[in-house]
Amino acid sequence: MVLISFIICFIYNLEAAELPKLLTKHPAESLRYISYDGRYTYIQKKSGVLSLVTSFTSTDFLTDETGNDFLIKGSADKSRLIIESIPNPHSEMSMLKNHRIFVIDYGNTSPRFIGQGRNAKIHLRDEWVTYYDMLDKTIRVQNLITQRKFDIKLSAKPHPFFIPDIEMLSSSSLIYTEINEAGFSALVAYDLKSLKSTIIYKSAQNATRLELCRNENYLALGEFPYDGVSRGSKIQILAVRDFTNLSSMSSLYDSVEQDVGNILCLKKEVYFVKMITQDQRLGIKVTEAVKIDLNTKTTTLVSDLKNVTQLIEMDGRVLAPFRGDFYVIEGTSSLEVDVLKSIPTKEELPLEI
Repeated sequence: MVLISFIICFIYNLEAAELPKLLTKHPAESLRYISYDGRYTYIQKKSGVLSLVTSFTSTDFLTDETGNDFLIKGSADKSRLIIESIPNPHSEMSMLKNHRIFVIDYGNTSPRFIGQGRNAKIHLRDEWVTYYDMLDKTIRVQNLITQRKFDIKLSAKPHPFFIPDIEMLSSSSLIYTEINEAGFSALVAYDLKSLKSTIIYKSAQNATRLELCRNENYLALGEFPYDGVSRGSKIQILAVRDFTNLSSMSSLYDSVEQDVGNILCLKKEVYFVKMITQDQRLGIKVTEAVKIDLNTKTTTLVSDLKNVTQLIEMDGRVLAPFRGDFYVIEGTSSLEVDVLKSIPTKEELPLEI
């Protein structure tokens, strides 16, 4: 194992530069979302209170139960944001609890309650929202413009802690991950017109989970082992238009290592968390963020934290949370200073008519 780990380290070139921290005017523990230019910052002032900071003003706009925490996610379209209000995470530690889900216009302060569930996402120009009801074991799909709603009941009896990944491909089709009682994962296509589902991919072995991410023109399907399971990892990609024809899927990454996963799709790269080395006797893993160039299919190490567990995409940035800070893997890192336009000179003033 030591020799194998050494070879892997050599292949992936572990000379990654030291990552910068995300620097803002607000402490990392209060930050929930910040736009790429720093114009809009959503912070949690105290438990159960969410605030928008913009144009040198702070507005409290969502007050939920005392003790609640918030999770905010957006998309590249920047029309709306999705908010999950997490019931007191420090005392209600059930993995089966639902979150209260809200939608808000980008840069606005008027949230709209959508429903209760987990893993909420917005899709297709931010006109659709999906989430998973942990209690009913049902995927909820809703159009935010027309208010049309669909419910997709998982066909098999899922693992009680399972949460599906969901990606909408058009206004009439979506795909989601599922797992059966034997622990085999599958990718399912669902037609919103016929209300019929079709299994389009099955994992070759059990105890692995499927992950989905989508960029504008392509889908990535990751397959990673559950923690403590000796299985390999792989990532495949295909064009969005070919999602029902998996014969056109091409391999992007294949490894015998038990990688963490958590894939993110950017325009030209796919990011995920890779296991670099492992001491099986002590149960210690060294995990880092890596990226795969979609053109060359080369894998590059992009972090040096030794214990990356999660990646977050936030308005085009790729962030790795680590020991109370956010480390910037992709994108600008310093947003500490507000820059105001200077007073125009006489020559810059508009001509009088």
